[in-house]
Amino acid sequence: MNLVLLDIDGTLTQSYEYDREIFGIAIGEVLGVPPVDADLNGYIDKTSFGVTQEAIKRLTGRDPDPDEIDQVKRNVLQRFHEMHRESHQKFNEIPGASRFLERLRKLNGVGIAIATGCWRTEALFKLQASNLNVDGIPMATSDDSKNRLQIMEIAVIKAGDFYGNVTFEHIVYLGDGPWDLQTSRSLGYRFIGIGPRVQALKDLESFPWHQDFLEIEVVLASVSTALGM
Repeated sequence: MNLVLLDIDGTLTQSYEYDREIFGIAIGEVLGVPPVDADLNGYIDKTSFGVTQEAIKRLTGRDPDPDEIDQVKRNVLQRFHEMHRESHQKFNEIPGASRFLERLRKLNGVGIAIATGCWRTEALFKLQASNLNVDGIPMATSDDSKNRLQIMEIAVIKAGDFYGNVTFEHIVYLGDGPWDLQTSRSLGYRFIGIGPRVQALKDLESFPWHQDFLEIEVVLASVSTALGM
């Protein structure tokens, strides 16, 4: 059996920009300071837990206590709900993502799992608000680890258990960030880039790239090639 691993922000949902904004506001509010810069490029662990932990440590000079992390998590989710009530049109899938997911489900010998740097509640809200159905898809999140590489490894373990204690012959990760490419390479997974943020890296490394999922047959062909099908 083969496995397709999927990121969320910038890969399935158009959430990278509003996610960064909301996290910056939430962390600042919990600490009683102005909003912080929550751009993933400026942090070691490019996950919700990692950004929150590092931002608090930079501002306070100490490790955050668990309650502070929980406060940020609750604040972020509350702000997502408020944003959705005020402007639900901000929550959108990457064009063609829902159809792509449904086609993936129908591929013989292919499992699907999600490996995201989001916290689970955050991830599920974004997906639901963007009208993406991920029922029955195993998911590893920042609740499992603050480290993206470990999250991807945990997603593979969860998928193996979900599909009946199987091991996967080939694994391909679909992501939108440079860190997605780097982590995939570190783990020996194949990689398919989605969206503009990873496009420039094609000049340095060779990998399939697609703007979105609208040309679905072309994207599926890249998946099949990566999985040796």
